[in-house]
Amino acid sequence: MKCSRLKHVIAPVFLGAGLTFAQTSIGDAEPLDGIAAIVNDDVVMISELQQRYENFLVQAEGAGVTDLPPQNVVLSQVLERLILESIQIQEAELRGIVITDEELTTAVRAFAQQNGMEIDEFRASLEEQNISYKAFRADVKRQMILNRIQQALVNRRIFISDQDIKDFRNSPFFELLASDEYRVGHILLGVEDSSPRATTAAERQAERIVSELRDGADFATMAVKNSSASTALEGGDLGWRPVDQLPSLFGEVVLEMEVGDVSDPIRNALGFHVVKLISKRGASTQSSEKTNVRHILVQASTIKTDEKAREQIEFVYEALQEGGDFAELSAEHSDDVGSALAGGDLGWTDGENLDPTFRERMDETEVGELSKPFKSAFGWHVLEVLDRRVEDLSEEALDDLAFRSLHSRRYDEALQEWLKEIRDEAFVKIVEESS
Repeated sequence: MKCSRLKHVIAPVFLGAGLTFAQTSIGDAEPLDGIAAIVNDDVVMISELQQRYENFLVQAEGAGVTDLPPQNVVLSQVLERLILESIQIQEAELRGIVITDEELTTAVRAFAQQNGMEIDEFRASLEEQNISYKAFRADVKRQMILNRIQQALVNRRIFISDQDIKDFRNSPFFELLASDEYRVGHILLGVEDSSPRATTAAERQAERIVSELRDGADFATMAVKNSSASTALEGGDLGWRPVDQLPSLFGEVVLEMEVGDVSDPIRNALGFHVVKLISKRGASTQSSEKTNVRHILVQASTIKTDEKAREQIEFVYEALQEGGDFAELSAEHSDDVGSALAGGDLGWTDGENLDPTFRERMDETEVGELSKPFKSAFGWHVLEVLDRRVEDLSEEALDDLAFRSLHSRRYDEALQEWLKEIRDEAFVKIVEESS
């Protein structure tokens, strides 16, 4: 049944994305009433604490965990998480971070598709498991807000220099991380005995096979017909392997080959080997479309409401439509100080490290065109696409891989530092502990 499949899929998918959603039952019992904690201008209700505790038990059971800490220990940890979430959501509200119904529906639809369902089918499956679809959407929305405020405020704390990237690229760990993988076809022509006649016959057969392969013969067919290797019935396909897992006999040969190349016969005690580089993947093979983009950002603040920010970006958009100078308007209005000094220019980017909404609008906008005003996690934008090009990323992809790996490592540390800071600065009063 779909519901049983979904039951085992929900938690891992969300946990993999850093989310905390668990099943939310549609129960008959009334939740406990009362305040568990006061957090600045918000409160954490005992019913929230109890529901989250029950969700934890469901997840633990699904994961097969039986040796649980005492209830009071778990409740204390759950309450602390709810307090931190409340602080972050209040921070998001102050900064005008809003998740629209359209964005929320898109996220839920993507989650449903990850479970192999359309959204209506997914909703029905939730209900079959006694899970409230409304509560599911509310939890997804909550997690999206948490993710956006974290990205907006934590990313700015992370600085990765060119020297950091250079040093990391020279490390043994990065060598393993960035190594290419090769898909190699292999044909072995064994020599029945060591006589010169048998050796010569095998060598001539190998040369004939190489010639036919280079003329376009199908490698898999040739392998099945001629190879005495154990992979003959698989068409000689050795599968995807890093170079250090290829047979040492032809590992170095493969490194010098281009995709589609067929080697000259290679001799060893077993006979003559013919290899073809079927495919190759990894950072050195990548190319990417880059976009040269500039933008103007207007952010909400304690003295500027989100509505005022929207009105300001619409004014900027109209001025641009009427021929206003982008650089001048950026210097006057943009809250992105770094790019404002450069006329709003963000340079060439593949969008990998940009806000998802910003990247989507950038990709939709044609060269030479302005986007209409839109909102991202950082505020209200207007962007202009100046140019596009496809680049060979052999070196740049390696730098980008190093950057992303370093960023991921440092992000977790910066996130914990930021959470500690906002927790220390918040007013928190524990009113009642559930037992």
